[in-house]
Amino acid sequence: MARVNFRFWLLQTLGWLPYALLQFLVNSDDQPVGAPEQIVAASLQVLLAVVGSLLLRALYQRLQRVQWGELRWLATVVIASIALAALVDGIHHAGLDLVASMWPPMQAVNAAQPMFAGALLLSLMYLLWSLLYLALSRQQRLERAAQSAQSLKLALKEAEVQRLLGQLSPHFTFNTINNIRALILKDPEAARSMLGKFAATLRYQFADAPQAAVILADELRTVHDYLELVRLQLGTRLSYSEQIDPAALPLQVPKFSLLLLLENAIKHGLAPSPHAGILQVDIRTQDDSLQMDVRNSGQLAERTDTTGIGLSNLERRLQLMYPGAASLNLSQDGDCVLARIRIEHCT
Repeated sequence: MARVNFRFWLLQTLGWLPYALLQFLVNSDDQPVGAPEQIVAASLQVLLAVVGSLLLRALYQRLQRVQWGELRWLATVVIASIALAALVDGIHHAGLDLVASMWPPMQAVNAAQPMFAGALLLSLMYLLWSLLYLALSRQQRLERAAQSAQSLKLALKEAEVQRLLGQLSPHFTFNTINNIRALILKDPEAARSMLGKFAATLRYQFADAPQAAVILADELRTVHDYLELVRLQLGTRLSYSEQIDPAALPLQVPKFSLLLLLENAIKHGLAPSPHAGILQVDIRTQDDSLQMDVRNSGQLAERTDTTGIGLSNLERRLQLMYPGAASLNLSQDGDCVLARIRIEHCT
């Protein structure tokens, strides 16, 4: 069932209302305003005029598929308006003749309205109607084109986010598998425990509906599972602490964002060192912004193709998901490396 264009019919009603009022107020010398004969004649004239505008609409919709210049369109509008006005006026008088043959009182009204007497006014009405209709149609096409372009832009952005997310997931998975493999020979029970934690992270990673963003509480649960796996490997060399603002827990963050920062800190800061190291997470909200800090013992090293791909991936996702409103920075903070994600307008 075709959807009714309420906007068109609203404008159609408002546009033809002045013409209808004029027709009902015009009367012949021997007929009072509101006489039945006059109402019939005016009603027929208005009905035919409106039907004629629908014919113009059908014509213009068909012609809009062809790329015409403005002069050709203007000539078409003028010719169509004049020709249709003459046709409608002729049909109107033929209708009055028919009614007058069956209803004698109508003969006086019919005689008072000579052929083509109203064609000039109707031509002007059709010309004005056509110009307004084509202008509004053009505006609607531009709006639809803009909406389509925006939808395409968002779809492409989401597709790129999902592509980057797909690149990140195997990176985390393979690192975790290597951790499990290393611990199987050392402690089978610990490896069994790790498998349970790993299963939880896999459920988080390979969800039925891949998500570019998750709430922070879900990300933290996976972080805790991951840290349990790492702690079994690093033992007392890992000293972990966290400070989480409760107001941040329901906020949306890029999936694997905090996990990747911790993984990067452990892989490039704590794991290579034979000494004990600290790992701190500080997440807070301020005004309408979210800030996630990860500190780890060590020195800031220059990124390479192997060490920087995950962080570069995360930076790209932040740019796509929060254009101009998110950042990822790494800096040396005393004896620690500080990784900071800041997302504006997050609350």
